[in-house]
Amino acid sequence: MLPQAGAGLTMRILVCNEHYAHTGGAEVYVLDVMARLEARGHEVGVLHDAPAAPELEGRRPAFRVPGSMGFLHDPSPAAAEAARRAAAAFAPDAIYLVQAMNPAVNLALAGAAPCVQYAMGLRLTCPTGRRLPRTWEGVCTKPFDAHCLWKAHTQLCMPRRPDTALKVWNDVRRNLKAARLAQRILAPSRYTRDLLVRGGTAPELVEVLYLYTDLTPAMERARPAAERRILALGRMEAEKGFQHLFEALPLLDEPAVLELVGDGPFRKELEAMARQAPARHRAVITPWAPRERLTGVFSRARVVAIPSTWPEPFGIVGIEAMAHGLPAVGFEVGGIADWLSGGKTGALVPRKDIPALARALGAYLGDPDLALRHGAAGREEVRRRFLPGHHLDRLEAVLAEAAGARRPR
Repeated sequence: MLPQAGAGLTMRILVCNEHYAHTGGAEVYVLDVMARLEARGHEVGVLHDAPAAPELEGRRPAFRVPGSMGFLHDPSPAAAEAARRAAAAFAPDAIYLVQAMNPAVNLALAGAAPCVQYAMGLRLTCPTGRRLPRTWEGVCTKPFDAHCLWKAHTQLCMPRRPDTALKVWNDVRRNLKAARLAQRILAPSRYTRDLLVRGGTAPELVEVLYLYTDLTPAMERARPAAERRILALGRMEAEKGFQHLFEALPLLDEPAVLELVGDGPFRKELEAMARQAPARHRAVITPWAPRERLTGVFSRARVVAIPSTWPEPFGIVGIEAMAHGLPAVGFEVGGIADWLSGGKTGALVPRKDIPALARALGAYLGDPDLALRHGAAGREEVRRRFLPGHHLDRLEAVLAEAAGARRPR
């Protein structure tokens, strides 16, 4: 019998992710969690698809198999065999699949060693990974099933060519099949877990494992920011909803500053909106800040806005804001309600309800003491539920359980 995680057990863990570089939120997580597992004494290797960042070369055992991880890559037998050989060369006790969405490769890896999959996005629950139909306003609430093929035509969810739509749908189906061969599927929120279970995955196979953030004394605040500043951070695309903050600005009676931090395909549209903001307000758009400078960015704000209109699987910016003692205001979509407690650590408002969004933001801008109280409550919530140790302790235990015994097929 294997000893429990944290009791001296060391494992060889192969982490599988499309990118091995600082390219996005999933990659930031992968690089951080690998370093933390190594700090706990485990030997970690990485199987990746895209070229590695130069600064990561030689840092740990790495195996690149082009065409092995990305969604819609051809499920070629050659890529699957190359991934299987890489796994055999590293000889892991357990395999940890993160952004790994090639069904042929995942099926091969499931046969090579016990697997644990982290369903960070929505690709196992929706062919588009967004759950946003194009022909009507709202979020799709249906589980993934054969009806998605019909929806591709009626709601424009997928390519309208039948052969392409069938390939997209079939890749999701086969990825689900591979995921269900894992010892455990981890979901970042109750929302994601519920979608998987409603889509036919056994409830006992899926467990919620929240993401995490650091909590340091430098992040704590003794007083609210002097300026009435709203902060929003993230990739600038329409589904992130930054445009709705510009819609809310005219409804704020007192002057305010809106600061957007990030970059992306929707940036030019947001810059145009910033130029047209009411004269009594000021809008600032700045590039994404390195992680070591985020504390300074958060310190300037009185409230953080999370205006996503797509169902965020979790929304890690929110707990980062809470760690810095800031209240958060967000639309009630996806996994946001897992960490944002309305009336305690911030405010949840109905999706795209702009007057409600403006009222919630205005309440914090106009009442610094309320912002400070709810920010302090958010910081305590992070301390209680969202620290790195909370995540790593459970992940380590799940990987150890997977390494100890395969689930009966």
